[in-house]
Amino acid sequence: MTKQRVIAYIDGFNLFYSSLKGTKNKWLDLVSLCEALLKPNQELVVVKYFSAQIASLHTKPEKALRQKIYLEALQTSSKIEIRLGYFSVHKTKMPLAKDFDEGILSLVEVIKTEEKGTDVNLAVQMAVDAMQDKFDYAMLFSNDSDMSYSVQIAVNDCKKKVGLYIARDAISHKVLKENACYIRRLTQTLLASHQFPDEIKTKTGRVIKKPKDWRSALY
Repeated sequence: MTKQRVIAYIDGFNLFYSSLKGTKNKWLDLVSLCEALLKPNQELVVVKYFSAQIASLHTKPEKALRQKIYLEALQTSSKIEIRLGYFSVHKTKMPLAKDFDEGILSLVEVIKTEEKGTDVNLAVQMAVDAMQDKFDYAMLFSNDSDMSYSVQIAVNDCKKKVGLYIARDAISHKVLKENACYIRRLTQTLLASHQFPDEIKTKTGRVIKKPKDWRSALY
């Protein structure tokens, strides 16, 4: 019997902030996790991971380093594709909260960072893959409403199936929930059981080590 072809689409920042931040489970082996979530009649074709390149800001340059190490760990698997957007860092003026609450508009200059490309890239890629018949079932690791139209195209126009894999306490967006055939809540127990080993040896013999900061739940 032919198995369903499965592609996993992961919004890296959505997954991080909804399920991983403040836990010890950030060293997550995405391919292992996705394969464990397959049903007997399914096989994983590829995991497509979407994120943005963190800028090495002078305030917290270690964030960029931790991301670089994690991306290298992910790339030790032949079943993962990484698509990176970027962060826009610029000055802008925004209202001061205290004055705003009192009905006074006081503008202050701030540094604003914005993630660019992640959700758009994911949504477009899923729609294109569905139209090109590259999967039968999509694992969507995101509860972002920006995914709604892409999911509708995959399900209604291309007759594909889409499952949502979201944080345990996440509220499912209406359009996503209506079009998904399956919703799986990601528990910390599940995530903890699919961690990379602390040291990973690449094909060239180089060793990638888990960031020390990630051994604590504080980061």
